[in-house]
Amino acid sequence: MDKIATKQSRNIVKQAAATRENIRGIHLTFPAPTIIEVLSSLDLDFVYLDGEHGSFDTRDLETACIAAERYDMVPIARVPDRSAATITRFLDRGVRGIIIPHVDSVADAKEALDAVYFSPQGSRSFGGGRPFFTEIDDLPGHLAACNENVSVGIMIESTEGLEAAEDIAALPGVDYFSFGLNDLAQSLGYPGEPNHPEVKRIVEETTQRIRQAGKPVREDFMNLAWINQVLLAGARKLLVQQSTKAY
Repeated sequence: MDKIATKQSRNIVKQAAATRENIRGIHLTFPAPTIIEVLSSLDLDFVYLDGEHGSFDTRDLETACIAAERYDMVPIARVPDRSAATITRFLDRGVRGIIIPHVDSVADAKEALDAVYFSPQGSRSFGGGRPFFTEIDDLPGHLAACNENVSVGIMIESTEGLEAAEDIAALPGVDYFSFGLNDLAQSLGYPGEPNHPEVKRIVEETTQRIRQAGKPVREDFMNLAWINQVLLAGARKLLVQQSTKAY
């Protein structure tokens, strides 16, 4: 059996965050590798696995990663928490980008970054993840390649996170930001109103501060559709609207 090469395919999410080129992907809230296969005809760039609010277990993560890799999509995932154990589990199954929710401070971000990157950038644990380490010929080169090809997104979802955004943006290893608008609206005193004018104003101000610090927000380069919305939009067009026209 041939050894696994240490050179990895490019992580288009990390690349796009740096260059601001537009990329497209699907946000999955439930395990459905068949959907990844069906949507592959659209030449999507990435698959976003929602490990915080979605229903993924460890085996689901690995299966989704295998399906995404087969069709040249980069699997990224929102983790349920920033602990090293959780982040390691996601990365070991093949996820190539981590989105870290509820980051309220520089210390929070550093904790997660330390778990994402191998030494010397961090202290990520190495073991029996994919690809299986017994077949890696050049382990130091493989670990360096992992560091070069993993993307990190920071989610701002609180007033504390808003205040710390610029300092977090200055940290090496942070690629981009996004906002958890529902939780942020609640933190700002507008529960259930993510579109409240004050919430929008504060998000826009923080977005500009993040950009001035040299980092993009997700909307600067990422076009993302939730699978729930895709299914509903398709069903309305093919079933509801056509049924209405028939009468």
